Amino acid sequence: MQKLRQIYRSNYTGENVVTTLTYEGGDWKPETEMVPNSVFTTHTTSQAIAIANGPSRNGFDLTHIANHKGGLFGVDRLQSYGCNSIYNEFTPDFLIAIDDEVIANLADSEYTADNIVYVQGENVLKYPGKFYLIPQNVSYDAGSLAAYMACFDGHTKVYLMGYDSYDETTTDHPTATFFIKSLLSVIQTYNEVEFVRVMPTSNYSCSTELSSQPNFRQIDFRDFVLEADIG
Repeated sequence: MQKLRQIYRSNYTGENVVTTLTYEGGDWKPETEMVPNSVFTTHTTSQAIAIANGPSRNGFDLTHIANHKGGLFGVDRLQSYGCNSIYNEFTPDFLIAIDDEVIANLADSEYTADNIVYVQGENVLKYPGKFYLIPQNVSYDAGSLAAYMACFDGHTKVYLMGYDSYDETTTDHPTATFFIKSLLSVIQTYNEVEFVRVMPTSNYSCSTELSSQPNFRQIDFRDFVLEADIG
């Protein structure tokens, strides 16, 4: 698994992305292209919400997120980071897409003209002018990347909603194990950020690898509404 570094938008200028690999003289020789930072967040609130597509979130009306004011001057407004096809039902502040079909559909639509969509390096180069690079070009699942981007932008509390595939740690479930390891990497790298998993019930099944982290906890929808001042 790729090693994640603790970096932030405030001091990020961009990075080189490998475009081709050529095998010569017994070695792989990469060719790279510089992808500069082209997102300049002018206002980052104290808290954010990363929204994945697990069915557990179906009991929560996302219009409450869209209409969240965040108190005086919006300092506590929930900036939202959505995953893949969520854009069909809700427009987050930032969308993270790693599914090839979703990315192709987005590239053919008008969505990217008015919204910021983060993808991995190969798709930034494949669809010029459409997408924005996920910093460090990390190959994690979309949920972990959404949480990472919220940290990268400087939020100090990140709610996680629809994160259903993070409750199985056995090797019989390699996909769930990958998801857990990826999110664990984000949580441990940004160890000063508070991560709050929002589920229908506070005792909803959760990986012990995650729940044992000092900067991770789980709450139910009601407590989320009260804590984040929703409504």
